Amino acid sequence: MRKHSVKLKALSFRQPWAALILEGRKTLDLRTWSTHYRGPLAIYASLEVEKEACQVHGVDIAQLTTGALIGIVDLVDVIPLDEAAYNARQAEHLGGRRFRPGLYGWKLTNPRPLDPPQVVKGELAESFSVEENPLRIEINLRKGIFWQEKKGVMKSREFVADDVIDFFNRAKSSKKAIPTQFTFIDRWEAQGKYKVVFFLNEYNANWQFRLGWGFYNAINPPEVAKAGSQDWKNVTGTGPYMLEDYRRANYVEFVKNPHYWDSTLIDGKSYQIPFTDGIRYLLNKDEQSRLAALRTGKVDLAAAISWQFVDEVKKQAPDLKWAKWLWPEPLLFSMRMDTKPFDDIRVRRAMALAINQPEILKTYFQGDAVLFSYPFPLTWKDYYDPLEKQSPAIQELFSYNPEKARQLLAEAGYPNGFTVKAQVLSTPGPGLEQAQMVVAYLAKIGVTLELEPMAYGNYLSVMLQKKHGPAYFFGNGHTNPIIMLRKNFTPYPWNAHMFSDPAFDKKMAEMMKTLDETKRIRMIKELGAYANEQVPYVQLPNPYAFSAWWPWVKNYHGEQYNGAYRYGPIHARIWIDQKLKDQMGK
Repeated sequence: MRKHSVKLKALSFRQPWAALILEGRKTLDLRTWSTHYRGPLAIYASLEVEKEACQVHGVDIAQLTTGALIGIVDLVDVIPLDEAAYNARQAEHLGGRRFRPGLYGWKLTNPRPLDPPQVVKGELAESFSVEENPLRIEINLRKGIFWQEKKGVMKSREFVADDVIDFFNRAKSSKKAIPTQFTFIDRWEAQGKYKVVFFLNEYNANWQFRLGWGFYNAINPPEVAKAGSQDWKNVTGTGPYMLEDYRRANYVEFVKNPHYWDSTLIDGKSYQIPFTDGIRYLLNKDEQSRLAALRTGKVDLAAAISWQFVDEVKKQAPDLKWAKWLWPEPLLFSMRMDTKPFDDIRVRRAMALAINQPEILKTYFQGDAVLFSYPFPLTWKDYYDPLEKQSPAIQELFSYNPEKARQLLAEAGYPNGFTVKAQVLSTPGPGLEQAQMVVAYLAKIGVTLELEPMAYGNYLSVMLQKKHGPAYFFGNGHTNPIIMLRKNFTPYPWNAHMFSDPAFDKKMAEMMKTLDETKRIRMIKELGAYANEQVPYVQLPNPYAFSAWWPWVKNYHGEQYNGAYRYGPIHARIWIDQKLKDQMGK
């Protein structure tokens, strides 16, 4: 049976404070911000231990658990504290320092220790914390992680804080650096062999993304940078597999890293990973060829299968196991808001009303898609409100009303329509096919949309250089809530719609500095709704995709990503039951 997880909000504490909370001795936590949230909180015990506090409160350091989720409590109230209240409630918060203004007491009840504690593992970073006076982010690296040896490039050696500092220095000075990526950071430095500290000039609610996701999620050593990271033969890492071979348009092959640090628990027993001796990823752009290899057992697992092939594959290979997931890059018909005719919101609304999105969902995607899923997909439960809860202005954008579309065009000064160009990726598939549908729908209201299919390099380059035409079809991937706002609606390379709004920017800046998560979520949702009402794009139905694997693929349940689009930790936990594979004749 597949286990289901429940998402909990969490607080991190040094020891012995985490233990004192779960023992019921500390019932009031001191924080410098308030929250509207009430409910369960997971208690995470960081790696750091305050020895003096252990002595004061009679806690045996040897019995303390660190680097793990150790229990759950309920947050039932948040109390502003003046000096009198701080002193009067000392037995509840156990604080031994002098009072300082601006404190809140978070009332914690009903402690439930986890037995055993749930260890939370990062890959390179074992723990982190946000600290004040000065404002900083402290990251503790995992000890005992080693760079793989790469002949002619580097010997195997331990991964240390200086590697992180070197990487960020190179990232910041790179010609391809995003100019605003690190503006909230004054400096970074290594403090000892395993600790990296980022000193901030202001709090940035999206710091985890900017430091550890996307462009900056994979740190390479200075030896590789010196040898030339553009050559795959020079590349090395710290993960469960080592790059062994690469054949362009054919395959990429990895072999087991025998010195990988991690292990996994199965039925209470610990096993060193990875389980398999190697993995070969086939590189084949033709989906039919990929599916033929899957059906015949030449490949064990197919991570992404388009909806239109699923029924056929299920009939031909009924023993396959399946998982369904929302495609993370919905297609947008983007309209440049700084260019005629799309500088007029009436024209942009007309485009949405002229495109029959419900029909595309029903006939083209055969129902395996979501009508409304941008900028926040329905899988982001805290941020997503379904279409029926959106404003009437947004709801109308997903109705089909060509008569009103013509009326809006006439009001905007285009009674006979217009002709406009749109770039689209030339690769055959759903993107190009949906673009052709849009051409047909717009023709019914007198708008001639001239498609300009382009190879990926040119297609991407014209948009990033802002030389694209008035319209542009592109898949803008779901990343995280803050980045979805930033890259779509601020001066950012991926803002193909050229959305620019001072009121939005002001609210965005306020949200980025907000520590209260409940308040920040509300602000993010309001910003997303406001942007959608400006109609910078027509969001076409967001399809589902599917994964399939043979029964001999063990310890896999359809997982797609681990953290920042990392397959390694998932695939390292898979093994192949060769006996079963032979029995099934594959």
